Amino acid sequence: MKAEVFVARQPILDRNGVTVAQELLFRETGKDAAQVQDDYAATAAVVERTVGVFGIEHVLGHGDGFLNCTGDFLHFGSVDVLPAARFVLEILEGTALTAELGERCDELRHAGFRIALDHVRSISSQTERFLPHVDIVKLDWPYIATDERSHVVEDCRRHGKRVLAQKVEDRTDHAAAMLAGCDLFQGFYFARPQLLTASRTPSRFAAVFRVLELLREDAGSGPLEEALKHAPALVIQLLRLANNASQRRWRHAPITSIGQAVAAVGSKTLMLWCCLLLYGNPADLQFGRSPLAQLVEQRANFMERAATELAPEDDGFHEAAWLAGLLSLAYVPCGVTAEVFFADMPIDAVIQQAILGHEGVLGTLLAIAEHLEQGQFDAAYQQAGALGTEFAVKLPGLVL
Repeated sequence: MKAEVFVARQPILDRNGVTVAQELLFRETGKDAAQVQDDYAATAAVVERTVGVFGIEHVLGHGDGFLNCTGDFLHFGSVDVLPAARFVLEILEGTALTAELGERCDELRHAGFRIALDHVRSISSQTERFLPHVDIVKLDWPYIATDERSHVVEDCRRHGKRVLAQKVEDRTDHAAAMLAGCDLFQGFYFARPQLLTASRTPSRFAAVFRVLELLREDAGSGPLEEALKHAPALVIQLLRLANNASQRRWRHAPITSIGQAVAAVGSKTLMLWCCLLLYGNPADLQFGRSPLAQLVEQRANFMERAATELAPEDDGFHEAAWLAGLLSLAYVPCGVTAEVFFADMPIDAVIQQAILGHEGVLGTLLAIAEHLEQGQFDAAYQQAGALGTEFAVKLPGLVL
């Protein structure tokens, strides 16, 4: 069963009026309002949807992302699934600014993240002590007295911090924030949050849990790849993780197998992602299976068997055939065309061409699978003949 998921984004502008970032906001429904009951779970959901469903490039474009974080979320390793250079982690209002949190912020900054202090209305002694651990101070602009604003901005800048005026509602607010020396601006004067919507097939709880178990047991690549074959939605998310900006070194090594994708992401990041799915967004982990998920798994298994028949010793070809089958309908739950879906996927060109244009041997195997699914057995046999009479004769035995 497909489900609609939502993320909202609100632009952040610089002094030249250029959008340089987007704040990512939790939305549970299609309404322009947040209904947050658990701040931690809300942040986890935003991360999972931004990375695994929409894709970071689609949500952020060339800009950065501001992410609301509780202290618990900052301490939990889930932030490590994000490309650090692209994200500013905002410490939510009401979070205790402890020495322990300061140390964790320093670790995250060392890793490449930037830290922002959210909803600041004055530079109290506690806030001032914490400033060495942050990069950006977000001022709650309407709640700072007019004659205090320039002093607050000056205090922040004296400590070497960038200043963001949030909740800028009109031209007067913007002019005052500019005059006071703010660096960044956000509010309804520029834009209301934009709601992004996507459809996706939920991950299977049992399959995700099995992958997590194998990672914890360090079971090796063989069992892990086999478990991932039973979690098509997780494989697609794995490919999105591999395409993150933090994995740029893999951009020139197109992926042809699950093993490559796991190597690109790293077992630690994949483990964190499984934890995020299990603990951060459990409502999306369904025990049931959608017809689409069943179809692509059957298609992938058929293409793997057919590839094994064609080239018994070529394990790489078997993997590529399975992956082509799995990904052949991956764009459907996302509500985009296949061309758009694969534009930001680091998949080998041979697999892409097979899916987009039925090119090459993989494309022929995909066409055969499609004919079989539609009950067009004569057409399937004719396609199989293009790969050799011997293969065509064995086709009925490959259909389980």
